[in-house]
Amino acid sequence: SSCGIGPKNLFSGPQGQGGAMPAYPDEIQYSLKYEDDVYEYRHVLLPKSNAKAMLMITKGRRLLEEAEWRGLGVQQSLGWKHYEIHRPEPHVLLFRKELNWSQQQVEG
Repeated sequence: SSCGIGPKNLFSGPQGQGGAMPAYPDEIQYSLKYEDDVYEYRHVLLPKSNAKAMLMITKGRRLLEEAEWRGLGVQQSLGWKHYEIHRPEPHVLLFRKELNWSQQQVEG
């Protein structure tokens, strides 16, 4: 990522301890959030069944729209965008949200 923090460092809980990222979790897992000057970031790990459904939708060639990732069971507040495909592990979804997103909606 642009922050120099990889997905393997960001997961809390037993599977995140020791720096080892799970291959396929039993349920959807959410990373801790981190940020740079513009965006807040997080990674979401999909279980194998959800990852297969995602690949049926995208063929691994495009980003998911909000309705699509929500349809896969990913639950997040408004403003998050799937911004990059993590090629080595396509079941890891990379999300970001503008830091001032909520403020922009109020002023909008």
